[in-house]
Amino acid sequence: MKGKVHLAKYETLIFILEGSLLNEKVAEQNALRQTLKLTGREYGPAERIQYNSLQEKIKLLGFDERIKLTLQEFFKNDWISAKGTFYNQLQKQDQLNKDVVPFLDEVKNKVNLVLLTKEKKDVASYRMQNTELINYFSAVYFKDDFACKFPNKKVLITILQQQNLTPATCLVIGTNLVDEIQGAENANLDSLWLAPKKVKMPISPRPTLHLNKLTDLLFYLELS
Repeated sequence: MKGKVHLAKYETLIFILEGSLLNEKVAEQNALRQTLKLTGREYGPAERIQYNSLQEKIKLLGFDERIKLTLQEFFKNDWISAKGTFYNQLQKQDQLNKDVVPFLDEVKNKVNLVLLTKEKKDVASYRMQNTELINYFSAVYFKDDFACKFPNKKVLITILQQQNLTPATCLVIGTNLVDEIQGAENANLDSLWLAPKKVKMPISPRPTLHLNKLTDLLFYLELS
């Protein structure tokens, strides 16, 4: 982890909605629970143990691969048919990580805040409609705004160009190494990986920062 003097330079924080703001861990578990229920099955103690065991194997995978393996684990040969139901349930999940609002309240108007979502506008907007998130950001980007997706560097470079941002003063905040942190690295941007401290920081892609709570970032920002 780098020192405070080095990190005082950030003027723009680019948040990935899914994970850094919305609690994707809870969202995915709830979506699985509802999908099982709708197919006449329970999410009981055995399924919970099965799910937790699976997380150790898939926690560092990209989103698409993680969901695919989760569905294959629980629905075996029927996972393709369960996929539509799962995504439909996932789109209804809007629980924020607990420290999101206090952090955004603290930094609003002190640093530039940009929001990037990996879902289409209708889905992401639906998930945010009962929150105040949209009011904190100077610009919001959806999956529909790009011809490519993470970890392609063009996603973040497009934002830099359109918002006239200086790369050296931007910090990308995400929870997924394969998609988001790799995307930041590909675009030569600093990144913050939000993940439990017990999860070892990888050699590649290597985030600039590894914190387990968003509010811990306040220590590294020079807020006037």
